[in-house]
Order: sequence, then structure tokens, then C-alpha cells
Amino acid sequence: MKKILLCILGFFIIILQNSIINYLSVFGMTINIVLIYLVIISLYLDELESGIIGAVLGIILDSSVGGLFGSNGLIFFGLAYMVSYIKDKVYKESPIMIFTIILGATFIYCGLSFLLSKTIYNVCQLTSIIKIVVVPIINSLIGILVYKIFKKPILSLEEE
Repeated sequence: MKKILLCILGFFIIILQNSIINYLSVFGMTINIVLIYLVIISLYLDELESGIIGAVLGIILDSSVGGLFGSNGLIFFGLAYMVSYIKDKVYKESPIMIFTIILGATFIYCGLSFLLSKTIYNVCQLTSIIKIVVVPIINSLIGILVYKIFKKPILSLEEE
């Protein structure tokens, strides 16, 4: 039941991302709240659960945005699985650790997205390269804020 609720919440976060957040860009860069959500819940779920939720959310995101279908599903699956894999090796209640994990996950996501765009669409712009550096920092700062605001419900994920 918990997995279904997390998928439904993720679906609403995707709607929020596509309808509001994507239009709040600064120099063409937007935060990725779906990725932030996925990283935070992956810290409290086992590898397979978080990987499946990541794949489902990625496929829903791919369906709603367009582009290369399945790329977000694969990237989200891999990131969620990796974050869940390291969850027992890190102190996940530390804001600095949350910042670092979201920074790394966003850097990997942006880098893989850039490589896919470069390979498939042959697109290489300076703004794309700048996004690989700036977006992870912005995502990490927003991620800490989200974690602090929703810390109590997030910590209840581990108890269930």
C-alpha cells in the first residue's frame, strides 16, 4: 500500500512539475522536484521498491513530456536503486548528506540527459553544459528545504 501511495504522490508531483515548476525557470534552468522526491524517498525504501517507483515515475514523466521515451524511466530506476543501496552507509538525517546525495544524483541525471541529447539529437549548447553544474546546486538547496519541511512524514517511511 505504501508503494502505491508513494507512486500516486509522485504522479501529483509530476503534474506540479509540468504545470507550474517548469515555467519558473531562471536562464532556462528549472528545478527537478520529481528527482528530489525520488532521492528523498529512496533513502528510506529498499532498493527494489525505490527502483520500481523510480521507473514508474520516469515512464509517467516521459509520457507527459515527450522526447526519448524510457530515458527518464531508466535513469530514475538507476538513481533510486543506487541511493537506496547506499542508504545504510550514510547518516541520512544530516542536511549536508541530503545536499550531497541530491547534488550527486542531479549531476548524474543532468550528465546522462546531456549525453543522450548529444548522442541522439546531436545537440550541444553552452547552456546545456552550464546546466550540468548549476542545476544540481539549485536542486540540492531546494531538496534540503523540502526535507526540513516534510521531515516527519519522510521519517515515518522508515518505520512502516
